[in-house]
Amino acid sequence: MPARKIDFRYDIAFLRAIAIVSVVLFHLGLPYFNDGYMGVDIFFVLSGYLMTKMILGRMDQGTFRLVDFYQRRLARILPALLVLIIFFYVLLYLVLGAKLYDFSRFALSSSLFVSNIYYYLSSGYFQPASQLNFLLHTWSLSIELQFYVLYPLVLMGLRRLTRNRSQYDSYLLYVLGALSVCCMLYYAPRNQSFTFYMFHTRAWELLVGGIVFLHEKSFRQLLTPRIRNTIAISCIVILLLSVSGLLGMRSSGWPSVFTLIPVVATGLLILVQSDFKLYRLSAVRFIAAISYSWYLWHWPLIVLGTYFSLSRQWYYLLAVFVLSFVLGSLSYRFVEIRSFLRAPKWLLATALLVITTTILGTQFPLHKLFANPQEANLIAFHHHYPRERAAAQFGFGGAHLLSRAKFEDFDTTQLFQFSETQPNYLLLGDCHAGMFAHTLQRLANENNVNLLQATGDDVFPAPHVKPIFAGPTSLMHYIYQDYLPQHYNRIDKVILSANYAGYKKSEVDDYLDSIETYFAEKNIPVIYIGQTESYTVEYPVIETLHLKFGIDPQNYLQTYRTSANNYLKTSEIAEKYIDVYRSPSLKSTNGAESYMYDADHFSIFGTEQYRSILSEKIFLSKSHQDTDG
Repeated sequence: MPARKIDFRYDIAFLRAIAIVSVVLFHLGLPYFNDGYMGVDIFFVLSGYLMTKMILGRMDQGTFRLVDFYQRRLARILPALLVLIIFFYVLLYLVLGAKLYDFSRFALSSSLFVSNIYYYLSSGYFQPASQLNFLLHTWSLSIELQFYVLYPLVLMGLRRLTRNRSQYDSYLLYVLGALSVCCMLYYAPRNQSFTFYMFHTRAWELLVGGIVFLHEKSFRQLLTPRIRNTIAISCIVILLLSVSGLLGMRSSGWPSVFTLIPVVATGLLILVQSDFKLYRLSAVRFIAAISYSWYLWHWPLIVLGTYFSLSRQWYYLLAVFVLSFVLGSLSYRFVEIRSFLRAPKWLLATALLVITTTILGTQFPLHKLFANPQEANLIAFHHHYPRERAAAQFGFGGAHLLSRAKFEDFDTTQLFQFSETQPNYLLLGDCHAGMFAHTLQRLANENNVNLLQATGDDVFPAPHVKPIFAGPTSLMHYIYQDYLPQHYNRIDKVILSANYAGYKKSEVDDYLDSIETYFAEKNIPVIYIGQTESYTVEYPVIETLHLKFGIDPQNYLQTYRTSANNYLKTSEIAEKYIDVYRSPSLKSTNGAESYMYDADHFSIFGTEQYRSILSEKIFLSKSHQDTDG
């Protein structure tokens, strides 16, 4: 992604400017840049073109040295990235200590250029949790670095096999590009997040740039300047329409077959080598020059604003645009082009410092660095709870199926542990049902009820649920098509819950109708645990910010869930609906724990505070008092 100075091309500078502006404005949420993330696809094509030009050009001259190539690539990418990581490491320690552990993980994967793989294993790019990752945008740098490592090896191997005959280069790129496109098309409908992040499903975009380099001379000779300019204008229009979102290409996921449109348009624009006056504007050249540093700085500032409840304010968005541009300019001027910062010894020392620090940050109990005991406790809770206590709360690996788990990982045997002497209740739903499992199990034991559980991530517990993740969807199909038809006479009550607000109103209505019809036919009573609130950032972090800066937690509340709860309270299930939305008596923290452990899910400390209403509505008992877990 960093700019190069090989035979300066004004058209390439123009493309870089389009790409970076599109990405920045997309992340800022500006209208008419709804698909601005396609700027990264433009960058991929440009990188493939420039790297092919560099590698093959020097191979033809007999001057290519692999170690020198690797050193130059690292010298272009690492300094600005390492400076950014160091800066935010210090800043987060000062103002947002609860995120130091996560930042350490992300910084380590980014420094080692495996962040695309790590982020895939963590979550999807367009998922809410990803939007709180300060270094999410480095996934594309990792793909480019992986390309830089493998690409020259492949080309060198081909040249050795063909005795340095260059006419085979294009055949290789076409074959590799076709294989990569096939991988993308195969995985896109099966695992969109995998397709988005993985090198082999993205490599074709860089290879298109290589193919363009191999054909640009012959292509240019075939066309008159007028035809080339017409093609160039058409490609510019296509790119602008693409990043605007007016073509609606993301509806089928990304990347997809529609990704060919901006990629081919970028390739053609390079191929025709047009030279409009617009390309030569000093502003265009400057934006292109700082594009790498601007790319690095803009996203962490957006995330920082989210944590300080500023991301919804227009003035902050304007400030991020200006500040990231200024910081990108300073980074370019004082980091990118400074030769001493690119010296191997300095790079190695700084990289080792960052990698060592980030490794320690993932292993050391960072909460001990903070003097305020309440802040330290909340930081420790934020770190440890999802890793050490959530599994027992939900039943991970047994009665609750995680999003990427296979149906075979679900313990179906526990569903057949029917009691002959006690009523059998079935807890059914997504993770918002699963988070109540621990408290409901305690209440069931106290009320002499046998509780069975079938819950899974991101799946509405309806008979004909639309698939999102294969495992949880298969679980619901199994429950409704196999398990209940055979054993419905053993189930005395169903407790159902979901993140209702995560679906369209029409979908919720359809799902609830099908659920009501299904269980009415089997004469099984159903009770619904209601919609819960969510926040724009993790609630333990909100508590630390409230403690440190006095920021009101209400500022982070996701209001759309209030609307969903209000609707459900007056819907067809109103009489069976347990309202658990922001109870007035709820205690948000006890100084050591908070009632949510992330932005969306209750901790046991949270669910235990609903014991009374759950006991009364589900188990028809009023004898149990709310506790703090």
